Amino acid sequence: MSQAITAAEHAATAHPLQAVFDASHAAWESNDPQRIVALNSPDAMFWMRDGSAPVRGREALAKHYAGVFARFPHFGWEMHRLMFGDDFWVFEWTMVAELTDKAGEAFTARVDMVDVVNVDAAGLVTRKDVYVDGAQAQAMYARMGVG
Repeated sequence: MSQAITAAEHAATAHPLQAVFDASHAAWESNDPQRIVALNSPDAMFWMRDGSAPVRGREALAKHYAGVFARFPHFGWEMHRLMFGDDFWVFEWTMVAELTDKAGEAFTARVDMVDVVNVDAAGLVTRKDVYVDGAQAQAMYARMGVG
């Protein structure tokens, strides 16, 4: 027989980084670059593993994230797996974005991704690597007319 656990019991047994992940996830849902950057160490690095160069430091991160939200103003995610280590998490997810193709027609893009996120002792993100399904991303950009 299974028993439902209370929220307090869940909080007491949750991984110590769960609260950091939840705050980070909420910041991304807000589409607010400054809110995201506030959860990063001053020298944090973001690296989208799609051939892009790493982005380092809060100021550069804020500019980069603003560009992401400008390019993908209507995106969300489907959460698949979340795994924690002592000072990191791995998050497997699918980006779901409402976009417009090169003919002006609306379409929904889906791109599988995996985040590997390192966190320091203060609970700040020090590094985030995002691994992208290249074929799905290439198909999305081709449909958008982006080279």
